[in-house]
Amino acid sequence: MSSLWRLNNKRLALCASFGGAAFALRALNVTIPIGGPFVVDLRGIPGIVGAALTGPVGGLIIGVLAGMSAKFPMVDIPSFGIGYFLVGLAVALLSKHKWTGGFMVLFGHAMAAVIAWAMGLVSSLPISLVLVLARAAIVVPIQMVLLYAIFKRWPNYHDLT
Repeated sequence: MSSLWRLNNKRLALCASFGGAAFALRALNVTIPIGGPFVVDLRGIPGIVGAALTGPVGGLIIGVLAGMSAKFPMVDIPSFGIGYFLVGLAVALLSKHKWTGGFMVLFGHAMAAVIAWAMGLVSSLPISLVLVLARAAIVVPIQMVLLYAIFKRWPNYHDLT
């Protein structure tokens, strides 16, 4: 359990590569606007995979990197940081079906909805939640399929890190 909170050289390299990929994919600004500050982009793919492989501290680092290049970093940095932190923590603590830890990213989506509403980027909290739910309905199934495939192929993924 103590290794859960430590970053060794391999995990740090994974944080840099997955976080850098998430940063670059968002910086390319290839997005599909949903409404308000919410968009669908590809940064969630390397983000959630990296968080699952590196644990909670790595997930936090990757989440911060994923949010830094956004149009509204004050929304994305805390929401991706907390979401990926929780993904890393859940995957590390689950003994079976580790891929289901990816659902913890939904807390990050909810946080983004609340922050966007509190900042006045969206007129009401229910509208903000509907918009972020639309994003989650597109992105989360793709992320979950990827995590399932990874943990099916490498059940002892800790040997990789």
